[in-house]
Amino acid sequence: MVSVCVQTFNQAAYIAQCLDSVLEQKTTFHYEILLGDDSSTDGTAEICKNYARKFPDKIRLFQHQKQNNILVNGEFTGLFNSIYNFYSAKGKYLAYCDGDDYWTDSSKLQKQVDFLERHKDYVLAYHAAMFVDEHGFPLPDEDFVAKTCRDFSSEELQKAIVQPIISTWCFKNIVENIPEELTKTLNADNFWLSLLGRHGQGKFLPNILPSHYRIHKKGIWSLLEKEKQVNSKRTTYKNLSQYYFRNLNPELGKYFEYRSKNYTKMLIMYNLKDLNFIKVLKNSFILLKSGY
Repeated sequence: MVSVCVQTFNQAAYIAQCLDSVLEQKTTFHYEILLGDDSSTDGTAEICKNYARKFPDKIRLFQHQKQNNILVNGEFTGLFNSIYNFYSAKGKYLAYCDGDDYWTDSSKLQKQVDFLERHKDYVLAYHAAMFVDEHGFPLPDEDFVAKTCRDFSSEELQKAIVQPIISTWCFKNIVENIPEELTKTLNADNFWLSLLGRHGQGKFLPNILPSHYRIHKKGIWSLLEKEKQVNSKRTTYKNLSQYYFRNLNPELGKYFEYRSKNYTKMLIMYNLKDLNFIKVLKNSFILLKSGY
């Protein structure tokens, strides 16, 4: 019924807690765990092998080679790992939990599947998330919680206005093919959300305990400095714009083009603050070329 996609790389300190939280799920249906390791060198691979041997009826382990890794803006990503899991999934529904995150509600999947089975006009069910540090202690983020603890219409999902943490998602396995533009996007969650919005609404379920989203120095997103994060978001919206223009949806194409331009303006402000006039000129040229 559900394929749970777990992607990991050098997360030896966290991966067991992640897998235990998935294995603790109590359901009336069968679910599988697709466990992808990106050639970890810190002991993560050995932990994954041990879990796969211990739970052969639950876990399918994929050990990837580093040369298959997809780079975006010169940065390593988990895109190949994630896409491989997507195409390997057998479930009617998909759920994600990165190897450094973990669930806290053993009935999470049951509650989400029950809702989606009863409400065919919804494509996605999600719940609250809590930010924690590398030791599992809570980090405050009231603004994020306020924005994501609500339902989203199909249009809002397509516009990726706000993105609930992906470890809280359970969604219909309804997207047939990964667009080329997504493979060039570090913030693939935004792209996923937009694709899912074409097929229905998003439902916030308040009766599920929060997933724990870990902020630590080894996380791919955490490793990026602020300027690179902004540049990554600009690239995400640029790629979404190109995807929708290519698929004859000029309204969404223009919408994401506008969002991409706003992030270009933010980059110019960062460059001015750092007195990096070469980057100011480069990003100003990009802005002018885009028709601003």
